[in-house]
Amino acid sequence: MNKVSVIVPVYNAEKYLPKTLNSIINQTYKNLEIIIIDDCSTDDSKKLIKSYASKDDRIRPIYSEINQGVSKSRNMGLKTFTGDFVLFVDSDDILTKDAIEIMVDRAEKYDGDVIDSYHLVVFEDKGKKYFFTEGKIPKEDLVMGSLEDNLEVLNKATYITGKIIKKELVDGLYFDESLSRYEDMLFEHQIKLRLKNMIFLNTIVYYYVQVSGSLINTLGEKHKAYLDSAKEIMNNYSKSSKKIRDKMESILVTNAFLTGITKVIKNDKSIIENTNILIDYLKRIDEVFPKWKDNNEISIFIKKGIIKYQNEEKAYKLVKKTSKKNFIKIYFKFMAFKNKYKGDRYTD
Repeated sequence: MNKVSVIVPVYNAEKYLPKTLNSIINQTYKNLEIIIIDDCSTDDSKKLIKSYASKDDRIRPIYSEINQGVSKSRNMGLKTFTGDFVLFVDSDDILTKDAIEIMVDRAEKYDGDVIDSYHLVVFEDKGKKYFFTEGKIPKEDLVMGSLEDNLEVLNKATYITGKIIKKELVDGLYFDESLSRYEDMLFEHQIKLRLKNMIFLNTIVYYYVQVSGSLINTLGEKHKAYLDSAKEIMNNYSKSSKKIRDKMESILVTNAFLTGITKVIKNDKSIIENTNILIDYLKRIDEVFPKWKDNNEISIFIKKGIIKYQNEEKAYKLVKKTSKKNFIKIYFKFMAFKNKYKGDRYTD
């Protein structure tokens, strides 16, 4: 019977941690190793972890003496796990009660080495909950093969959480601790280059919980780090076919542009300062992707946008016009309308 190692990095998560841990320990699939890494929390997270560990011998707690970040915590788990598969769960998210059983079943049924699915996004705003997925749930499980077999592997979920990954795929592979953000995106693509058979489920197994008031914490200049990760990703694909490299570049350039205009400039700086930040950020796209203008996979809309907003006057107008808008919140509400989840697998 395959053993699944669940790695949970924790930092000041006492508010959500009980729901997360309960969703793991109460799985219908019992052959688990649960590695919980407390990254020197200053709230009662450590106390909660100790309490859970005292009641369930499948839990292996690790306590950091200094705060080192989520990549370091996940790497601690990668260096010590003993399962046949590894599963990353964030400390404020939730697994359906049969999530691991379903994923292991599909891994065995289809000989899959990565079993993934769309997350159910649970968005809370002013006491109301919205439920949606960021893509249409397929009518049946998708047996996708490798990246060489199926280019659509690149387009499937880039979250590192909520999927089981065969041990061989992560041997010697670690999160880049030098990256301030988007280290999970780089790790995800390193796995995609190694996988032999990706299975994409036709069901929900993972809830990604977001609260409106905390969305502001996801915005700001720190998202300039997207380009750092994007550069490393393209380096990793340097030996892939031109078809794969062009598709990957298209995805990264498109997301880089959207990240710039919706996240990077969302901070408390002046409109002039944010204008300069945006222009510098967009010009760096030319540095990270020297030949992006020749890539026919990138849409004309994106190409025109990048060039347009490198102009100071046009960038200023954009920043001024959108300075009061929270695009993540707008996006979530749009997706809740466009792609509302109508299933019955969510339990609070």
